[in-house]
Amino acid sequence: MGSRNNSVLFFAAIALFAFLHFPSQIEATIPTELVSKVCAQTVNLSYEICVNFLMANPKSLLVNNMKAVAENALDMARRETADTSSFFAALLERKDINPASRAALESCSSLFKQAVTFLNLNGLSGGTATLDMHSALDKATECKSELSAANVSIKSVAEKLEGWRNFYSIASAAVRVVENP
Repeated sequence: MGSRNNSVLFFAAIALFAFLHFPSQIEATIPTELVSKVCAQTVNLSYEICVNFLMANPKSLLVNNMKAVAENALDMARRETADTSSFFAALLERKDINPASRAALESCSSLFKQAVTFLNLNGLSGGTATLDMHSALDKATECKSELSAANVSIKSVAEKLEGWRNFYSIASAAVRVVENP
């Protein structure tokens, strides 16, 4: 009889643990609602792509306020910006890159490295995040202009810049929602 009571107590303890530690349906909708507000503000990016980008990041499932969504989006954009800088640096290592393209690629690597500094949480706390986002976009626009002037036509470069632009658009929308409620 004692082992049966222990079994019942064991299963009751598991049920209580599960009830207390798994979010309710209401709590589970909070990240979705916050992400939805951000994605409704994105420019040059579909709502669905925005939601997929944000919800694919596990941190997005843990947010409980709009500032946390913006911090997450800024972190994602900062990581993508650093990755883009490294991408351009790695292209320079390839032997098949046209020598006439090298200066533009070096510049892009440097410009994206500079852009990383603008994508930080200090601007969000200080109310300058929108300006900082524009500064990062200016660096990317300068890179794109230099690539165009040098007639650089590399498919992976265009794809990388498009990917960066997606992250930028999401972070920019999140910042706008926080700074202009």
